Parts: sequence; C-alpha cells; structure tokens
Amino acid sequence: MMKTSEEKIQDYIDGLLQGEELLAFEQELATDLQLREQLNLHREVQSILARRMNSGEDELRTNLHEAAHANRHSESDNKSKSLYRILVPILAAACILVVIKFSLSTSSTLYQLPIMESEIVRGSGEAGKYEDAVIYFNNQSFSEARDILNQLINSDSLNVQYKYYHALTYYGEENWSESIAELETIADGESVFAREATYYLAVAYSKENKNEKAILLLQQIKSDDELGRKANKLLKDMQ
Repeated sequence: MMKTSEEKIQDYIDGLLQGEELLAFEQELATDLQLREQLNLHREVQSILARRMNSGEDELRTNLHEAAHANRHSESDNKSKSLYRILVPILAAACILVVIKFSLSTSSTLYQLPIMESEIVRGSGEAGKYEDAVIYFNNQSFSEARDILNQLINSDSLNVQYKYYHALTYYGEENWSESIAELETIADGESVFAREATYYLAVAYSKENKNEKAILLLQQIKSDDELGRKANKLLKDMQ
C-alpha cells in the first residue's frame, strides 16, 4: 500500500524512512517546493504541540494566532493552504484537550502526598525500621507505616521527621482531623518540615471546609519554588 504524502512527511520527521525510501524522499524535497512547505508546516505544528505541556492556555492561543498570521502572509500554494486548513482545527482541538488535561492534572497534584524519602535525620540505628516505613508509606499502606513510625517516635521523641510522616499517614487516609492535630504542631515549629507541614495543613483545613484558616496558611508560603507555586495555585483556586 502506497503511503500518502502526509505519511511520508511524518515518517521523515520521526526518522522512520530508511534506505532507498529516504533517498527518494530527500531527492523529492530538493526539487519540490510544495513538499518542503508541507514539511515545514508539519514541523511547526509539532513544535507547538511539543511545547504544550509547559504552556498555559493563553500561550497556546498565542501560538495558534501566530501560526495563522504566518500562514495568511505566506506565499504558499493552494495545496499547502489546504493542508493548513486541515491541520489547524486538529491543532486547536489538541490544544483544548491538553489545556483540560493540564488543568486537571495540575489540580490533582495539589493534594498529592510527597514521596517519603529514604533519609534519616537522627537515630541512624533505626535505619532498618525507617526504610520499612518508607516502603509502606510510598505504597500507600499508611496504617503499617504509622505503626513503624510510632515505634521510631517512641525511641526518639524529638525526631520531627518521624512525626511529620506520621501526620501524613493520617492525611493519606483522609483522616483530616488527626492529620490537622499533628501537622499544627510541626507547622508552628522551626524544623525543615515546618513549611511543608504548613502546606498540607492548609489542604487538610480546606478538606474540612475551614477555608479561612487554609487561606491564611497558604498566604504564608512564598511562591519561589515548587511548593510555593502549588500553594499559590491552591490559593487562587480557593479565592
């Protein structure tokens, strides 16, 4: 079955043309202006789509507008314009779907638990138990992780890292009242976990419909890193 011109172009972009087929296509490119214009248009469309996950809705609309403006002022023939009329609706639909997907995925990540790191702040003699807790926590076996963390806290009551992840086991189970009770103490402290605890405490408050408390906490988190950007996004969603 003969490939269409569009299929050959896509295979060329993807590096799938080989041997005589590749040589024939490149020879045709050298002599066929229309084919070169189609190839450039395909690449332009793919370039826009390749940037889609790092773009917001406004930027996607700008990209579409720029592509349309460039095409209107080009001297391409009717065949290229026909291809453009086919590709632009597809691109527009793809961008809309990507924006929806991006928005949904961004919203869902606002509430996700962090990965429990394989790292000990203090009490290295309990490393084996801690690693077991890491496995349980990251597999969302929160009750088992909490049992081990309870043992670790009993052995080292000053270890905030143990207490932080212990609080998050309740968060993972959507036991908001228990997670709030434990996260409040950590968020009010001065440990390296205070800032993250503040964020998850705000989320827990929002789940309990205590939005005023949640907003006050989120406003305390500077938006100069990933956690800060998440806090800013959640804050905008709540206001």
